[in-house]
Amino acid sequence: MDPKSRRETLEEIKRQILSVKGTLGVAELNREQCEMIASLEKKAMGNVLGGMGRGKNEGVTESLSREVVMVFFADMNFDVPKDSNMMVLMCKGEVAGWASMDPDVIKRFKDDKNYIVLSDFFVMKKDAKLSPAAFACGNTYFLFNGVQIEEFSKIPEIKDHLVSIPSPPAFKFLHELFNDKMGLSEPRIGGFLIGFNLR
Repeated sequence: MDPKSRRETLEEIKRQILSVKGTLGVAELNREQCEMIASLEKKAMGNVLGGMGRGKNEGVTESLSREVVMVFFADMNFDVPKDSNMMVLMCKGEVAGWASMDPDVIKRFKDDKNYIVLSDFFVMKKDAKLSPAAFACGNTYFLFNGVQIEEFSKIPEIKDHLVSIPSPPAFKFLHELFNDKMGLSEPRIGGFLIGFNLR
């Protein structure tokens, strides 16, 4: 694909991403910006959830490995699939807890004595053996996965897309980078990476 065709294709992809409900702005990331995000993620994963543990943001790693990486910002109207497992607590190779955006799922676990509901969106097995030592030795960690979004799967110019959530330091970096260009005044916005290959 020649540079002009590629540029036109990427502009069309941006237009289609912006057409998805809740999306406020989108921009392609260059190599240096991707490297900065990878560096920020590495540091952030050593101190997850205010020091509760360690993490692996495999979603961001996968997004950054694609041919094209973009950031997009969205408000509360942007839908992440309710059944996605974007955050999982792993303990000795087994799932010990997970996030769910489905309030019905959370309600069901509140009534189950084998589980503890820690927040409006996180459930943990009651018998999970968690300790600072388990996090320190690497047996226990938070795993952040990427997801595919149905609306993005319909964009004909892309394949193998993966949407991921950057850590708070990476989000801050991206927000500061694009705030003025995109006019991101909405206080409750999220930042996402989307990595994809071109067809």
